[in-house]
Amino acid sequence: MKTRMIDWFKALAGTVEYRIRPWRYAPDELVVLCLHSTPLAMLPAFERLMKFLQRHFTILSPHQLEDYFNGNLNSGPYVLLTFDDGLRNNKHVADVLYERGYGACFFIVPDFVKAENQERYYRTAIRRHTLPQFDRQPEDTLPLEVSQLKELVRQGHMLGAHSMSHTMRATDNQVKTIREVEGCKQELSLLTGADISAFCSIVNTNLSVGHQGKTLINEHYRYHFTTFPGLNGISKDAQLIFRRNLELDWSIGKIKYALGRADLSRWTDGIERFRQL
Repeated sequence: MKTRMIDWFKALAGTVEYRIRPWRYAPDELVVLCLHSTPLAMLPAFERLMKFLQRHFTILSPHQLEDYFNGNLNSGPYVLLTFDDGLRNNKHVADVLYERGYGACFFIVPDFVKAENQERYYRTAIRRHTLPQFDRQPEDTLPLEVSQLKELVRQGHMLGAHSMSHTMRATDNQVKTIREVEGCKQELSLLTGADISAFCSIVNTNLSVGHQGKTLINEHYRYHFTTFPGLNGISKDAQLIFRRNLELDWSIGKIKYALGRADLSRWTDGIERFRQL
């Protein structure tokens, strides 16, 4: 009941904000979306989401990130799609985007890909609770196969690191932190042959990335995608990329809330703590 009430409030708040003050993002603003599971049955919802985004944003290719952070793009606002965990059902949306000439970032967990029992790994290390009405097929709890990861690269998508095991914590010792950050990059490069230039921190960036982890990410990756929502056009910091989480079963009102500004202020202190690491 509490969850439904929160969802209802967010949908109402998003709808009201959208009507009273339609988003007026600057031409160089970049809104980065974070999605996870994308079941085949939810493709119609993804199609609706894409139509909505195309009315408000220019779809940014991940290969345009360098130009964006160098200040060379100003015909937005832009939106970039990212997908966490590397679930096999992400291939459906990857194909849809490819057919339309768009690219996205897919953040991969190598230990999930290589696990002997992949479903058990997903349910213990990545997502303990799933919605039975949402994730119903085997591909909804299994990782992309190596051949599929390579196909994503051929389609023009970007592969990124999502830590080696998805159990990374800010309190990890040096050996584990190195494995989660450096080891993930090396393993993904070996598996796919791709240049891995982006790291996406897990769960909550302040809980998963400490000083040592942040230093290693800065050294080994060009981009650090975080769990903080915010406005990328203001800071244009490739090592602190803000993202907005949403899921395909959300109502349009809740999506509007996620894309708006009403919820941004409560993240200010957490972002500053991360900056001070």
